[in-house]
Amino acid sequence: MLILGHLVIGLIIGFILYEIVHARTIIVFCALGSVLPDLVDKVLGRIIFSSSLDNGRIFFHSLWIVLLFAIVGLVVWNYYRSFSFLVVGFGVLLHQLADLMWTSPVSWYYPLLGPYPADANPDYFEQAILAELSSVTEWIFFAAIMVVAIVLYRNKMLHDTLLDPDPRMQQKTRLFYGGLMGVALFVLALAVVIITIWDPFFNY
Repeated sequence: MLILGHLVIGLIIGFILYEIVHARTIIVFCALGSVLPDLVDKVLGRIIFSSSLDNGRIFFHSLWIVLLFAIVGLVVWNYYRSFSFLVVGFGVLLHQLADLMWTSPVSWYYPLLGPYPADANPDYFEQAILAELSSVTEWIFFAAIMVVAIVLYRNKMLHDTLLDPDPRMQQKTRLFYGGLMGVALFVLALAVVIITIWDPFFNY
C-alpha cells in the first residue's frame, strides 16, 4: 500500500480512539505510527543499506518492532501515564497489517526465518513517485485526508463559536460531528482498502 493509504487508515483509527479517550494527540500518534515503517525502512533499506539489503520492508515491518513499542509503551504509561508509544506501536501494527506482511513471513518474523530477502530495484524511487501520482486509490485517499482536515477544522470552529454555554449541548455537538465523520471515514476506508487489494502499485 502507498503512503497516503496508510495515513488515512491511521487517521481513521486514531479518530475512533479519540472518540473513546477524548485526547486529540491520539490522532497524531496513530497517524504517525501508520506511516513510520515506510519513512524509516525506505530510507534505511533503499538508501543507507542499499548495497546490502536493498529492501524497503525491513526493521519497522517486523513484528519485533511492534513488541518493542509495546514494552516501552507500557513502561512509559506506568511512569508517566502517557499512551504515546503504545499508540504509535499500534499504528505501526496497522501499517504491517495493511501491507499483508504475513504473506512475507521472512520479513515479518525476522530474524526467526533468516535474513531479509534482497529486492534490488535501482529505479525504485522514480517508480514510487510515479506510483503515487498515477494510483487512483492514492487520489481517493488524498480526498479522504482533505475531508478529515476540513471536518476537523469546522468542528473546531463550531466549538469556538458555540453560543450555547450549556456544556451538555457542546458535548452533543462534538459527538454528533465526531460520530458523523467517524462513520463516513469508516465507510470510505472500507471501500478504498478493498480497491487497494487490486491496485497494481500495492507493493510500493
